[in-house]
Formats: sequence, structure tokens, C-alpha cells
Amino acid sequence: MIRFALRFAVLTLLLACGEAKDDADLLRGTLNPNAPRFHPRANALASIRPIPPRLEVAFPASDLSGVMLLETSRAGTETWLTADGATITLKDGMLTSAKGFGSGLAASDVEQSLALVLSAQAGRAERFHSFLNGNDEIELHAYLCEISPRGREEIFVQGLAVPVLKFEEDCFGADQKFSNRYWLHPGTHEILQSSQWTGDFLGNLFMKSVPE
Repeated sequence: MIRFALRFAVLTLLLACGEAKDDADLLRGTLNPNAPRFHPRANALASIRPIPPRLEVAFPASDLSGVMLLETSRAGTETWLTADGATITLKDGMLTSAKGFGSGLAASDVEQSLALVLSAQAGRAERFHSFLNGNDEIELHAYLCEISPRGREEIFVQGLAVPVLKFEEDCFGADQKFSNRYWLHPGTHEILQSSQWTGDFLGNLFMKSVPE
């Protein structure tokens, strides 16, 4: 099993002081002077000016939170990087992989869910997830999901209230079930904020874009 490195690094600390922190102390803001340096890819990203787009992220079930930087973007597919080299991939805001966090989501087919959410429509969708197990083998899981509207809400972006449409996706598989939530821009249906499942190990990942 891949070692779960709690070095889920807060990249804002890299920008501020150039030193990494380690384990849960990193995420809780306690200085660890013996921590290793940042992953070279993260160092390279942090040196770019202007600073690349940022994403606020958190695993609420584990009390872990931080900021990721955008590493690549192509045709709506984005790869975001933590300071120690862990990555997530988003397709138009929907999570397709989460790698380097322990036991994570290796890949997924979310096309049906994505089509419904981005059109702000209720409906039924199938999705498929691939997970890397403790023996470094890929396990494929299939889910049937119900997507439904949950009304209008407001989210706060840099202290300002932003009106959004909320949608929920409830998914059921042979031995797993989970729920995703999406907060959409009412005009463009862009996913501004979300809570999406990464697997049984860490549960849902909360994500919100940081305005430039």
C-alpha cells in the first residue's frame, strides 16, 4: 500500500517562505524545521510570475486542508499539484483522479454525470472509477448515480456572497455509496465549488477556486 503522506502541503507556505512542512503539522500551520524540501515540480510552479491559478482544497473527514497550484490545462482538463507532488485531475471541474494521497482515485469515466451537471439538469448517470489497491493492482468499480437540484444558495468568495445553483449526485455501487455536491454559476453553469468523493480512504474532497 502506498504510504499515506500527510505532507499534503499548503502551497501558500511555499510562496511565503520556500520551506516545506510535514505531516499533519504542515496543514495545521505548525512549523516543522526538519521537513524535507518541496517537490521540484512544485518549486518550479511557485517561482512563476504571475502566480498560477490556485485551488482551495480540504479533506473534511481528516481535518486536512491546503492550496493547490494549476500545473497543466488542456481542453477543459486540468492537473493541480500539491507541494509534495500529489495531484488531482479535473475535467470541467469534475474530479477524475486523485493521486499521491495514499489510496486514491486512479482514473474515472464521468462523462454522463458531467453532461447533466453542466447543463443543470436532473437525471440518472453511470460512472466508472479505477482505484489502485494495496497490491498496486487496478480495481474497477461501476456506479449508478442520481443527480438532482437542491435549489439556490450563496457561497462566499473572498468575503463576497455569490449566488449559485446547488446540485447533488448520489451514487450507488455493488459495495460502495457516496454523494457529490456541486455549486454552479447560475448563468454559465461553471462549477465554482464542489465536494467530490475520492474513495473510501479519505472520503470527499472539498474544492473552491481562488480568484486571481
